[in-house]
Amino acid sequence: MEKLKPYLEEIDRKAGYAEELYGIRIRYVPLVIEERTIVFDRLNWEIKVLEKGRRLSPEEVERLEEKILENIEKGVVELYLTLTFGEDVGLGE
Repeated sequence: MEKLKPYLEEIDRKAGYAEELYGIRIRYVPLVIEERTIVFDRLNWEIKVLEKGRRLSPEEVERLEEKILENIEKGVVELYLTLTFGEDVGLGE
């Protein structure tokens, strides 16, 4: 998780900016969307399985770490955040 920490700090800052911009609280930021949705919980700084609401074990985080980093570095996480606002805020309506 230490390798992810600086990336999660950046995601937290970007989500905080989006909260100010759109006026909507963001608790979960999607990190991986595949067979299950893995999110960063900004409230308690945990990585969770959204569907079950359970925290991932350190071993599970380690297994997913490269995929999470890849998604962050390629801008996929920012895309997920943007798509969320498209529905929540109703952009384009």
